[in-house]
Amino acid sequence: MPELLTDDELRHTALSLLQQQLGPVETLRFLALVRREPFDYAGWRAQHSADMSVEELFRRMEQAEARPSSK
Repeated sequence: MPELLTDDELRHTALSLLQQQLGPVETLRFLALVRREPFDYAGWRAQHSADMSVEELFRRMEQAEARPSSK
């Protein structure tokens, strides 16, 4: 299992990935959306990945990281 990132490392990595995939303008729009709209993580997870094991979740994350960036 991969080592857990610190909060700062996670924030930096997530922002870098968003910027790579979306660009700076869309990244800022996304962050603004997240701040102003409530988000039910438990409900989202139940809808999208409740039946997924931790191993499957990590496998999908690794596959996504391995895909070449389109930008």
